[in-house]
Amino acid sequence: MALKGKEGFDHDNPYEIGQSGLLGNPATTLALETCDLLLMVGTDFPYKEFYPSGATVVQVDSDGTHIGRRHPVDHAVVGDARLAVGALLPHVARREDRGHLDRARSAYETWQGLQQHFVDPDYEKKPAGFLRRKVDNPDRRIRPELLAGLVDRHAAPDAVFTADTGMATTWLSRFVRIDRDRRLLGSFNLGSMANAMPQALGAQALDPERQVVAFCGDGGLTMLLSDLITAATHELPVKLVVFDNGRLGMVKLEMEQVGMAEFGTVLHNPDLAAVAEAVGVHGIRVEDPHDLDDAVRRALAHPGPVLLDVVTNPDEIAVPSKPTLEQGWGFAIAKVKEMAVSPE
Repeated sequence: MALKGKEGFDHDNPYEIGQSGLLGNPATTLALETCDLLLMVGTDFPYKEFYPSGATVVQVDSDGTHIGRRHPVDHAVVGDARLAVGALLPHVARREDRGHLDRARSAYETWQGLQQHFVDPDYEKKPAGFLRRKVDNPDRRIRPELLAGLVDRHAAPDAVFTADTGMATTWLSRFVRIDRDRRLLGSFNLGSMANAMPQALGAQALDPERQVVAFCGDGGLTMLLSDLITAATHELPVKLVVFDNGRLGMVKLEMEQVGMAEFGTVLHNPDLAAVAEAVGVHGIRVEDPHDLDDAVRRALAHPGPVLLDVVTNPDEIAVPSKPTLEQGWGFAIAKVKEMAVSPE
């Protein structure tokens, strides 16, 4: 499923294999590359490199201009997704062979198990191996995966989540389950920055009793920092979770993928929890991974607005579901360039 499908298909679904594309995992790549038929329902999935070759493609969309825009289509269906799928179902013969599904599900469950290694405060101290990289100062680096996993664990079963465009969306996609009663909001059509906090404020104003959790990038939050006053003034009990890595993380990742040293991505952030306190929002700052579980609990339990400022590792990357040799070479070249200009 694409990211916007997460809200509808993320719960109790024996056919689910997670997101596809840049946010995705190896199971989605396996499923798409080995399929006979690709049925696209109500999606305008933009990442052309993830579409299969040689498969029959059926696309259903209410907007006819979207059909074939990203990938050649064998059969086009213009219309409402629910009605179109209902009309197609009688023409689909039941198959007993579950091989394709079982292989994809097995790959997905294996990937999920590996991801849980990252949701461990002692991960960086473990012996180096294929699951991790050795870092110079593990005590001062909090993995963003750990933060996202703990928020998922402790958030309310009917919480509303918002996510900033950028790496915050990646961590939410991979580590937060949008179960039946949870909701997900984002800038998924426009991809504009700084959407998480204002969307959270709007959702909270609509339903003051419901827990609203914003996954904020530090770049996005600081663009609209004055809206902290809005939360305080109107006593909106939003929970602003800030991935404070001092970077425009997605821009950094995109530059390094093509061999460019990061440039213009460093953010000189203040103590964001202290800024929040100054305007009347409860601020919590975390710099040690062992303090994070308690901090997340306290933030989510606080009755008023909270800004949870978590200092995360700026060098953490989200490996795409289909990494290429070119991307690996790009990262290597970028890191060599970055080390060459480093003051250390």
